[in-house]
Amino acid sequence: MGKIGKRWGKKVTYLRSWRKVNDEGIERGVFYLDFEWAQNWDNELLIMNTGKIGAPYEFPNSLIRWQAFIAQFFNYRACQGITQQIRRFAQIPNYNHYTTIWRRVTAFDEPLPKPKGKNISASTDGSGIKMNMAGEYFEDKYGDGRKKYIKVTITADPYDKDLLKVEVSLEGEELSEPQVAEKHMEELIDEGYNINKFFMDGAGDTHNLFDFCDQHDIKPIIKIRENAVVDPGGSGSWRRGQEVKWYCKWGYKKWAEKKHYGRRWTGTEGIFSAVKRMFGERVRSRIIKNMCQEAKRRFWAYAVLRKYAQRRVAM
Repeated sequence: MGKIGKRWGKKVTYLRSWRKVNDEGIERGVFYLDFEWAQNWDNELLIMNTGKIGAPYEFPNSLIRWQAFIAQFFNYRACQGITQQIRRFAQIPNYNHYTTIWRRVTAFDEPLPKPKGKNISASTDGSGIKMNMAGEYFEDKYGDGRKKYIKVTITADPYDKDLLKVEVSLEGEELSEPQVAEKHMEELIDEGYNINKFFMDGAGDTHNLFDFCDQHDIKPIIKIRENAVVDPGGSGSWRRGQEVKWYCKWGYKKWAEKKHYGRRWTGTEGIFSAVKRMFGERVRSRIIKNMCQEAKRRFWAYAVLRKYAQRRVAM
C-alpha cells in the first residue's frame, strides 16, 4: 500500500511494499540453508567428469557455488568446518578440504542472472572496495606512498534494479567510467538487449558516450557539466549539443525533474550501498587478481540472492 509523504516540499506517494521487502529479506537468509541442489550431487558429478582428462571431480559445482557465498563471511578453514557440520546433519554427501575450497572458489566465475525481458534501461557508476591489508607493504608495493583500492564499475537497470555488468580492477589500471559504460552497453546490445535509456553522472559527459547513445537510439540522461557550452560551428557531438541547450535553458533542478535523473540512484548507488552493507567494504584476499575476483563475486552474490528471494516470494 502506498504511503504519502513529502520530498523537496512536494507531496509524493511511496509505492514500496514493506511486506514484500521484509519477505525478500527473510528469503535471502533461507538461501544459505537451502540444500535442494544436493539432490542432484551424483548426476552433476557424472556430467562434470564425462570426457575429463586427469583426476575426476569429487565435488560438484553446486557445492562450490554455495561455498562461494559463505566465503564472503568466513575464511576457508571456517568454510570447511561449516561444510563438515552440514554433512553431519545429512544435508550433503561429503565435504571438501579448505585448500580445495580455496582453489575452486577462487576460480569460480558464474555469469550474472539475466533480466526478465529484452527491453531494459541502464545506469553506470563506479565505487571503491578496500584492500585486505592497510599496512606499509601494500602502500609501497601498490600505492606509490598511499593506499590504493579496488575499483568496481557496475551497469544496472535503475527501474528493475537488475545488475547487468560488473568491471573490477586495481585503481589506476581501470578503464574510465565512460569507457566501461560504452563497453557494457556494447556487450548488452550484442546479447540482444534493447537499451531505452542510459543514466550517468557528470563523469559520463563525453562526446563519445553521447555519440554512442545517438548511434544506438538510446536516450541519454547524463548530467552536463556546469560550465558546458555548445561546441562552436557544429563540431563535437550533435546529441550532446542538444542536451547542453536543454540543460542551460532549464537549469539543473528542472532538468533533473524533467529527465527523472534521480532514478539513476536505484541502479548504481543503491546497489553499491546494499553490497557493502551485506558483505563489507574490505576484501579478504591478499593477491591482486584474487582481490578483484572476490570483489566481483560480491556483486554476483548480491544479484543471485536478490533473484532467489524474488522468486521465492512470488511462489
